[in-house]
Amino acid sequence: MFISSRGAVPVTRSTSLYLLSLAALVTAAPAHAHPDSGPLLCEGPELTQHANIAGVEPALPGTYRCSEDGITITLRLDANGRFEQHMHANERLFEREDGSRGTETSLSGRWRVENGTLHLFEQPARAPRISLVEARRDPAVELRVEIRTPDGTAARGLFIGEGEHVNVRSSLDDGLLLTPKGVDWEPGKRWIVREGDELRLAAFDVAASGPNSFQYVYEPSEVEPFHQQGLIAGEYGEIIVVPLGISGAVLQRIDNPK
Repeated sequence: MFISSRGAVPVTRSTSLYLLSLAALVTAAPAHAHPDSGPLLCEGPELTQHANIAGVEPALPGTYRCSEDGITITLRLDANGRFEQHMHANERLFEREDGSRGTETSLSGRWRVENGTLHLFEQPARAPRISLVEARRDPAVELRVEIRTPDGTAARGLFIGEGEHVNVRSSLDDGLLLTPKGVDWEPGKRWIVREGDELRLAAFDVAASGPNSFQYVYEPSEVEPFHQQGLIAGEYGEIIVVPLGISGAVLQRIDNPK
């Protein structure tokens, strides 16, 4: 099992809540946990029993934790609306932005509760900027898109989407998307999209006889946006289910709300 350091799925709640049949929970654009895809971490029978009770109170500021199968997740909700979440594993399970894997990952930002759903999110204050530096015809490739920051490092947190709904997506490898000569491809519009909130930054058209090599400079926001959704359960909101990989984890409050 490998777990991305970001990501999410929506949470659903009914009057009778069963952890093993949740439709979705906590998104790298909203992230949600997918309990139907596998068992939830820390879903012991006592927690399942408590989680069958629809919470009558929202989650209170405090610390929530799950530790099982070599993975420990700690979520702290502060009274000022900020949160910190730390995950630690005995193996290198967490995928980093550079493609490597590590034993720890962290996330911080803001939190709020709406209708029994816990939202963990961050929204930058400064809009990103992207500028086209060069567009030319390169007979040696089918398509080449290079995106760098002003200091020359590879841009991260972006993907190239095809079509009006960008439902065909291509990731960048060290800031570069390269389709070699002779590989099948479809002409048409492409979008440069920020992963965290799927913000469309720029568009370009690729035709059989037009420019097929593009170079951009990207100035990211001060923070990368994200939005994760978790489920609040228990009689007093003492249980929170958050996303973990394609499933989720059941966190129980470990401090006294009083």
